[in-house]
Amino acid sequence: MTKFSKDESSRSSGLSFRELQKLPKPQHHLVNWIRRQNKASLLDIAIHLCQDEETAFKTLEPLLEKGFVEETIEEEERYYRITYPPKKGRSLFKKLVDKKKAKQESSEDATDS
Repeated sequence: MTKFSKDESSRSSGLSFRELQKLPKPQHHLVNWIRRQNKASLLDIAIHLCQDEETAFKTLEPLLEKGFVEETIEEEERYYRITYPPKKGRSLFKKLVDKKKAKQESSEDATDS
């Protein structure tokens, strides 16, 4: 069985709503189910899909390869979680904070001169 971890680079920065809508129905339903569970083991996924673990992994594998699902290890147990893209608002907020700091620094420098 192929192992996937956070260390491996993926071509995706997470699963966006648009990408979710483009997935084949079985993967779309699996993603929604894992999302509702927060995390799921391969056995949980296999039971949900009414398949053996090897067959269930074949459904999960493309999602891992695209970076839509990540594998985590907790207490020697493997779990799978949905990977979401970073929120755009956070970077905008950081830019605004940085801009404010720069403005404050430049006004302090002007008063020091």
